[in-house]
Amino acid sequence: MKKINVIILLLMATLAIGARANVIVDDFSANIYGWNEGEIDGDIGTIAIINGQLDIKSKHEELALKTHCYAPINVEKDFKVTAHVLIDKLKDDKQVGFIFNYRDDGNFYCFSFNEYAVSFRRYENNQEVGSYHQGIKWKKNKKLEQEWTLVKEADELAFMVDGQEIIRIRYMPLSYCGIGFYTISKQKLTVKRIEYEQ
Repeated sequence: MKKINVIILLLMATLAIGARANVIVDDFSANIYGWNEGEIDGDIGTIAIINGQLDIKSKHEELALKTHCYAPINVEKDFKVTAHVLIDKLKDDKQVGFIFNYRDDGNFYCFSFNEYAVSFRRYENNQEVGSYHQGIKWKKNKKLEQEWTLVKEADELAFMVDGQEIIRIRYMPLSYCGIGFYTISKQKLTVKRIEYEQ
């Protein structure tokens, strides 16, 4: 009887270990996922990996400064992506954003933030073809540290900030594993690390 109990316990432990999600951490130490870096046209801004952090600093009032990589996830299956970020300061005209389902600079989804709202936006061929907005009031701090989490569950996408769900949307199929970040209007965003879970 004791042998059967031991075997059952070992089997349960093995199943529990196998059921755990695979988590991959990108700490930017070697840029293995190919984040694009550089100074963009001098007056638009800079993207650089410095001391194991991804810094995106825009200088232009209107143009978005974007960086991306192709994430180690299968977007047809459920997944979770968590980014640990530091925002210089949120204002009405200073935005930051999290990009996903990225194919190229004109075809992607994103969540964008300013002082008053979070918006989901969908772009096709450089045109915004759909959006959804959620009003929110952030802390007024300079150097605002946040945890952004995108979760795909079946046909739903949920976006959370610091563990609180901000937006949940449906019927937004994903085709591409590209993810990224952007800033607009003399804004700085620092990404400390990203965790991919599937």
